[in-house]
Order: sequence, then structure tokens, then C-alpha cells
Amino acid sequence: MHRALANAALPFAMALAVCVISPAIAAAQPKEQNGVTYINGGVGTDEQNAMRALKADYNLRLTFATKQTGAYRSDVQLDIADARGAGVLSVANTGPMFFAKLPPGTYKISAAAEGKTFKRTLKVGNAPKEMVLHWENDSPDDPGLQD
Repeated sequence: MHRALANAALPFAMALAVCVISPAIAAAQPKEQNGVTYINGGVGTDEQNAMRALKADYNLRLTFATKQTGAYRSDVQLDIADARGAGVLSVANTGPMFFAKLPPGTYKISAAAEGKTFKRTLKVGNAPKEMVLHWENDSPDDPGLQD
């Protein structure tokens, strides 16, 4: 009797586990725009762990925060252009983590939320480039090319 009950409960338990895990997995599903693969998410611990598990595949890693204390934000309009100003990516409701696989080159990043727009110029190569933008503490002005 107990074995029959356990066998009947197993498919239900597996389905429940998939439902619980799915949002984190869905957040870490790669998307593509203009030939550039990216992932966006990181709301909650499960999504952050799923994103971190994939970060080795991406050479640009952005994190958006309200404070340096760790309050993340996921409402950022992110635009990335190449060195000539041609649009590469435009993604709404980005964050708190955003990873992209960009061809090596120089890119202009524009990240906007709450009426504040950060502008950064980055040189991206094969090695990962990581950046955290803090809405309350960082200057929105572009400090110039960051290798």
C-alpha cells in the first residue's frame, strides 16, 4: 500500500518541482537581438543563481542597483550601440542582472530609470567585462573609455 502511494505521489512531486524551478530557468533563457545573445533577470535568489551559473558564456555583465547596500532594480531601459553609434541592443525592463555575448569592440551603454540615464563607453573583448551601476551613488556621466 505504501509503495503504491509513493509511486502515485512521485509524478506529482516531480511536476511540483518543475513548477517551482521554472521561473528561475525561464529568466536564464538566452534571447537574441541583432545577432547578439543575452540573458536578463536575477530577481530573487533562484534567478540570481541561475544567471550566475551561465555567466561564463557572456563577456558583458551588468548589474543595476539602487544602493550599494544591495537593493537591486529591474526597471532599466538598456541601450547598447557600437562605436559608430549603430544600435546593437535595446531591452526594456532590464535587470537587476544583464549578460550579453558581444563581438569584441567598443560599445556605448545607456541605462535609464527614474529619470536618470547612465552613459558609459566600454571596450569589450573575449575576457568578461563587469559593471555595477548604482542609481544613488554613481555619476551618470560617461567617464570615458573603460578597458
